[in-house]
Amino acid sequence: MADFAFSSYVQVGEHRYRERFGLDFEDFVVGQVFKHRPGLTISQQDNVEESMDTLNQAMIHFDAHYASKTEFQRPLVVSTLTLQRLIGMTWKTFAKRVRILGWADISMTRPVFGGDTLYAETEIKDAQDIPGNPTCGKLTVITKGINQDGTMICSMEYDMLVYRRGAVPFENAGY
Repeated sequence: MADFAFSSYVQVGEHRYRERFGLDFEDFVVGQVFKHRPGLTISQQDNVEESMDTLNQAMIHFDAHYASKTEFQRPLVVSTLTLQRLIGMTWKTFAKRVRILGWADISMTRPVFGGDTLYAETEIKDAQDIPGNPTCGKLTVITKGINQDGTMICSMEYDMLVYRRGAVPFENAGY
């Protein structure tokens, strides 16, 4: 039986393939929206560990009794955990990202609680060539975090460098 070309795989030998992730810079067009899957359910244990790892000692994140006396009435998930998970959910689409250049805006629009499931979607806001740089282009994107009820909980706008087609150093490696 003959081998076939698969868009999600790179042939690395006879009858051998390696998974391929990420789109090339040339694949992105202003206005595209990517829904990243799978979603991720945040546990209260994830929240406590992030609080301790980042030395965030605000009791609203890990003391249920204290949190019960606040407007939220239960512990809030630490914002850094929410942001980390949302960026992480985008990796399959942006696996050819060289790096994030910076954030123009981060808005935490609704609270996140242990037990919430987060989903991410990203809109391409701008795509620019970089003069003198043949290996990558610059994307401006808006990634939104959506909870299990369909409510937007976060929005962040940021710039990133993305490799152009054929420019990823490890793309054609035989491993």
